[in-house]
Amino acid sequence: MNDLKYFVFTLFLLSLVSCEDDRFSSTKVIEFPDHVSKLAVTSHLSVPVSSEFVYQTAPTAFVGNSLGIVEDVDFSIFPDASVKLYKEDELLFDFTYETDNNLFKGPETIELTEGTYRMDVSADGYESLSTTQVMPSKAKIQEVTYEFEKVPYDFDENLYDLLKVTIDDPADEENFYAFELYFTVKSSFNADTITFEAYSFTDDPVVEYGYDVGEIIPDISFNGNSYDLRLLQKSEWSVSQGDELISANVIIYSLSKDYYFYETTRSLNSDAQGNPFAEPVLVHSNFENGFGVFTLNNAVEYRYEF
Repeated sequence: MNDLKYFVFTLFLLSLVSCEDDRFSSTKVIEFPDHVSKLAVTSHLSVPVSSEFVYQTAPTAFVGNSLGIVEDVDFSIFPDASVKLYKEDELLFDFTYETDNNLFKGPETIELTEGTYRMDVSADGYESLSTTQVMPSKAKIQEVTYEFEKVPYDFDENLYDLLKVTIDDPADEENFYAFELYFTVKSSFNADTITFEAYSFTDDPVVEYGYDVGEIIPDISFNGNSYDLRLLQKSEWSVSQGDELISANVIIYSLSKDYYFYETTRSLNSDAQGNPFAEPVLVHSNFENGFGVFTLNNAVEYRYEF
């Protein structure tokens, strides 16, 4: 009889629970603070290399504005904004706005050399922005060697070609290197000379990944010493077709520290999107009173003749 009473009482409790909201859930209203829109700028300036196959562009800058996390509007464009570039406090040039691509553009023939640069940006209704960058020194290449089918990698049964670039790394500065590799071949079909970018990567464990520039090598493990940058690639697909390898053209980029931070945080931010278990990653910014980045990179090219 007691068991029947307990059973009826249990049914009664269950009926009460079923008529109410889920007792294991709760609602928390999060109040977002009011967002004060600020200017947002992106500008990456490069020292051009005298390469016949790397497309050279004039300095550019994009100027928009920041939005709140819950704002469902588009950012603004500021054609009347002022964008100025200084070197050692001397005005180099004013950027001019181009309507076809919504970018501010500098002169085609400007030559950027080593030194300290400052970018100032202003637009009506917003606080002015300013930041400085020091142009990194060019990578000092001591030697370049190339060996065919030299290195095994991962679980690939094939051997990779090894292009080894020996760099003399300065001891008095932090350096961050990126690279591109191009092959020049003579076609077996019509004897024309063709240059193309090769897929190349390094097996160095200190490598980090940028969003646009690919693999980045910080000098934290070899600062002030000679460093062998090992670039792996397969040339067999061009050689097996009967093409003649003429040269391997390697470009070594020296990135400013802010460029390194921007590229790596942007890559991590992209990887975290859509992952509920990943912590959010803030993309690096180096402008005061606003958002965005102004960065510099230097470059040197070496042509290895086969």
